[in-house]
Amino acid sequence: MLTGMDKILERHKLLTTGVPPVPAGLGYKIYAVSNLRGGIGKTSLAFNLAYELSRRTNLLVADLCPQCNLTELVFKTQRPAVKLTDALMPKIMGSAFGEEQEDISYIMSDRAETFKGGKRCYFVPGDPELFAFPSMLYQQLNNALARSNPTAIANLLSSLKSILRKQADLKGCDTILMDTSPFYAGGTHLAWAAADALIVPVRVDENSMYSFEMLLKILSARDRDFVQWNDRAGGLTSPKIATVVMTMVGASTAEPGLPDNASRVYVERALEIAENYPNAFPYKDVSDAFVLADDFRGSGRISGALSIPLTQLTIGEFRRVDRRRLQVNKAIGRYQNQIRYIAGML
Repeated sequence: MLTGMDKILERHKLLTTGVPPVPAGLGYKIYAVSNLRGGIGKTSLAFNLAYELSRRTNLLVADLCPQCNLTELVFKTQRPAVKLTDALMPKIMGSAFGEEQEDISYIMSDRAETFKGGKRCYFVPGDPELFAFPSMLYQQLNNALARSNPTAIANLLSSLKSILRKQADLKGCDTILMDTSPFYAGGTHLAWAAADALIVPVRVDENSMYSFEMLLKILSARDRDFVQWNDRAGGLTSPKIATVVMTMVGASTAEPGLPDNASRVYVERALEIAENYPNAFPYKDVSDAFVLADDFRGSGRISGALSIPLTQLTIGEFRRVDRRRLQVNKAIGRYQNQIRYIAGML
């Protein structure tokens, strides 16, 4: 009988050297790409998943990170006139912060031409003002708590969800995908409250093991802030973990499709952590949530710098990035299989 680790490795081998398996989609409506650590490929994953999802469903993409990396990737040097906070701040703080903007999204293909040819896809830009947002949100939540008003708490926690659903209805979108900050407070808290499920990238290193376990604790433990506020709101539920994407996985030189020993150690540890929180996953076997993603190296640099999804790159082509001429190598085929498989899980 195959262990969970055996299943993960077998799936990875098929994605890298064999016929890629076809995943059974979960069919949730609202997803957030999230983890409590930066520098793990979160925004790159969000961008590439947005492209893949937009091939098959009408999609609304929102940037909840105050660093605005996804917004910069889509808009480049342009500055959006309307941002997420133009709807969120009046919703949370009241009319003193202006009238709530009705239309806060842009046609994705107008900003990133590679998105042409798919379904409807709209983008809600982020805003650096979200750095100051946590103190405002928790001030309002504590005011509602002091008045013993669970309805007000629920309305505050559901504010982002209602904004994005309204925007999705306005633009005819069926699915919502959010990129989030590596910090829990504020926008990420509301993104978790809005999401049906999370896509969690976890880098194969020590700090990522800690941040992954912390994320699962916050989502699950009754003595943690997220669950406590859900209880105070009358019983809101936590999102499930749709997939755990292990990023920067190195390849073994001994056998094609096999991760190197260092990567395997961290994958095993991440699986052990996940198995301690089975209720956080929508699968009977939590190993079914795990996908290994290579270190995309040069192809990843091309994709991020030029706003080109990985599945739109071709083996052998040259692209100029920061005055350097980079070539897409043959490894792009397995990167593309991995991205498509992750998108197919959703």
